[in-house]
Amino acid sequence: MTESSDAVEFGSTDPRNGVPTLSLDVLSREQQLAVNCDDHPLRILAGPGAGKTRVLTNRIARRVNEGSADARRILALTFTRRAANELRTRLNKMGIRDLGGVGTFHSTALSQIRQYRADHGKRPPTVLASRRPILSELIGDFPNLQLPMATIEIDWLNSQNLTADEYRHRPGVMRVGEKLASQIASLQTTFVAYKKRRGLLDFDDILVECTSLLKSDKAFRDAQHWVFRHFFVDEFQDLNPVQFDLLRSWLGDRTDLCIVGDPDQSIYGWNGADSSLLSDFNDYFPSAKTVSLLDNHRSQPQIIRAANAVLGRTSEETSDEIVVGKPPTTSSFPTETAEAIGIAQYLREVRAPETHWSSHAVLARTNGQLALIAQIFDQLKLPYRFRGQGGILKRPEVKDLVDQLCLSDSNFSALANDLFEELDRGPQKRIAELAVQYARENFNASGSAFRDWLRTLRPGDFEHPIDGVDLATFHSAKGLEWPSVIIAGLEEGFVPIRADDPEERRLLYVAVSRAQQRLHLTWSKSREHGGVTRTREPSPWLSLIAASVRNPAEMSRDLTTQYLAEARRNLDLGIQGDAASRNQRLTSWIDRTARARRIEPSALLPKHLISEVAEQFPTNLSELADITGLGEARLSRVGPEILKVIASDEPKAN
Repeated sequence: MTESSDAVEFGSTDPRNGVPTLSLDVLSREQQLAVNCDDHPLRILAGPGAGKTRVLTNRIARRVNEGSADARRILALTFTRRAANELRTRLNKMGIRDLGGVGTFHSTALSQIRQYRADHGKRPPTVLASRRPILSELIGDFPNLQLPMATIEIDWLNSQNLTADEYRHRPGVMRVGEKLASQIASLQTTFVAYKKRRGLLDFDDILVECTSLLKSDKAFRDAQHWVFRHFFVDEFQDLNPVQFDLLRSWLGDRTDLCIVGDPDQSIYGWNGADSSLLSDFNDYFPSAKTVSLLDNHRSQPQIIRAANAVLGRTSEETSDEIVVGKPPTTSSFPTETAEAIGIAQYLREVRAPETHWSSHAVLARTNGQLALIAQIFDQLKLPYRFRGQGGILKRPEVKDLVDQLCLSDSNFSALANDLFEELDRGPQKRIAELAVQYARENFNASGSAFRDWLRTLRPGDFEHPIDGVDLATFHSAKGLEWPSVIIAGLEEGFVPIRADDPEERRLLYVAVSRAQQRLHLTWSKSREHGGVTRTREPSPWLSLIAASVRNPAEMSRDLTTQYLAEARRNLDLGIQGDAASRNQRLTSWIDRTARARRIEPSALLPKHLISEVAEQFPTNLSELADITGLGEARLSRVGPEILKVIASDEPKAN
């Protein structure tokens, strides 16, 4: 959906010389209202595709430009490093530099703790990569506790800012029962003592310690209040009580605060997030003004209708109203393996050869589902990348690189830049990129501080750019968007797990609203769970989406065609898409086509490049050009045909 026709370019001109003072984005009328509002505190309620990042950046730029905010005194808080970097990049392009702070709650708090300890001659903190290894060691003293459940409960009580004794009573009893609540409280007490003896902080301790310092040390509090005076917070519906307490401590009695959030995208209640902090914002800040952004500038109307239908909302329209855009489509499959194959076929059908695979995403409820899809994609040679998984820090080559950086306190910045230039691609390149970013944003950047900073990041912050179909869970997809989205595993008891849970609806709403132009929904009639294969029924919410489509018959898409049978056979044989097969197809096509067109075979593709193309399996014209070095004219003439041949969809010779 495009911006409204009455959108205008927001900016100003110096009357003395007629030179534009700042060039900002093109904004719709309602976006302008949010950008220009002078009230604070300000709550901006923004649904999917409403342009909240655009509004936030333009609001900051407008205030800096007019002098009502000092860029050096701004603190903009996001939930991922990725979002923070996007915010900073956009502001830099607008000419707004020397920003006081753009980061996550955890990275900002850790920086302040390190500064406090340095000022008081204390050792910097050591941040745990994970609390799980220590808990697994301590839990042996509590035979009735299982590690997964204990970890979840300790995560939750920390997010709610509860002490062990507070959890032991009503909150814990309501969640797990009296006996288990008592043991979890005791485990937490033991864990806290363990960390204190060894001078360790875990992920949640960072926020608690910073808040405690702000409340107990007046000099430290006054210093932070002087440094940061203007506050902007994104994704406010995801705040937990600990983060909110820290924010209020940073604010003090000041009110220069702008928040952005969407109650319909509150999907982290299980992890301690409290969406009531957004809905009840005026209870905490009675003078706050609210501005709503209702227009979706991301998705086609048919997708917007489908997303609203999941929440139980219906669109008001007349019977003769034209509904723009492709309706969502659905497919069912006999097994989860067939579903993965069908998804691969769908992607091959809808992707144009010259476009990027990363324009498409497959979203699923769990990482287990995505693992099977990735396995099938591997065997069918379909490129993919995981989004929102931070496991790269566990790779030996990445560990070695981090160790190298962390030992370079005196020349950290120089080493980070050198590694960034030397490394070509992959996860090591991403770590080097993060090191460069950290060095630019921290005047006294050091290796030891960089290691702790890495531990404040979320999984999605470690992603590195390769072209492949994005595989993501519903949760990790939040904040992202794609032209084409496939949502897999839409089965009863799975999506939703509990039909009476409003957060389950919001979770699917988030997934559906990631799509811009095309949405495809799949489900399997049987699925393995816990080693047992069970019959499945379609999600009841598929019928809600079907009801939102003007002609529900348009939704059905039969992918159980001859291709699926052939793909399954080839998959079982393990030959589909391998290099030898691609080499044979390409050689055969070149010989046949050269004869038909009465040209030399080398005019299509030189013989020495055939094996190279077959081995590296390019998926778009850019990749093909990098591999072959073909000129632009030949590439545009034969490139699409070559891509089709190696994808086992041979064009006819003519």
